[in-house]
Amino acid sequence: MRFKKLKMISRLLLFTLLFVSLTTSIDLTTCARMDVPILSKAARGLCITSCSMQNCGTGNCQKRGGRPTCVCSRCAKGGGNIPLAAFIKG
Repeated sequence: MRFKKLKMISRLLLFTLLFVSLTTSIDLTTCARMDVPILSKAARGLCITSCSMQNCGTGNCQKRGGRPTCVCSRCAKGGGNIPLAAFIKG
């Protein structure tokens, strides 16, 4: 009985996610919520964190090409990619 309920719930969740992904565009960038008053500080914090992982001093959310973009500044050695080893070590 529990297995049937779990299977039904997982199917419902799958169809809901499929419907949402087909009907709307989901923006998962760090600055996606920069225009929302309460979430703008969180977006800036995520941008700064992202830039610090790229060896940059700070970052700001800006509109570039009509899309919210995290722009890093004060980068040492030109920034770079986020090192995977930093995430593996924890």
